[in-house]
Amino acid sequence: MVFSSEAFLFLFLPAFLALYYLTPERWRSLILLLGSYAFYAWWRVDFLHCSSSRRSGRG
Repeated sequence: MVFSSEAFLFLFLPAFLALYYLTPERWRSLILLLGSYAFYAWWRVDFLHCSSSRRSGRG
C-alpha cells in the first residue's frame, strides 16, 4: 500500500486513527505495532516474516 493511494487515505488511515484514539493510552503502542503489521501485510504478506525475524534478532 502506498501512502498516497486511495485505499490508504480513505480506508486504512481513518480506521487506524479512530482505533488509535479510541484505545486507552496504555494499549496504544500495541495498536501502532498491529497497525504497522497490517500496513505491510496489505502490500506483501511475506514482509511480516522479515519484520518479525528482525524484531527477534534472527534477521
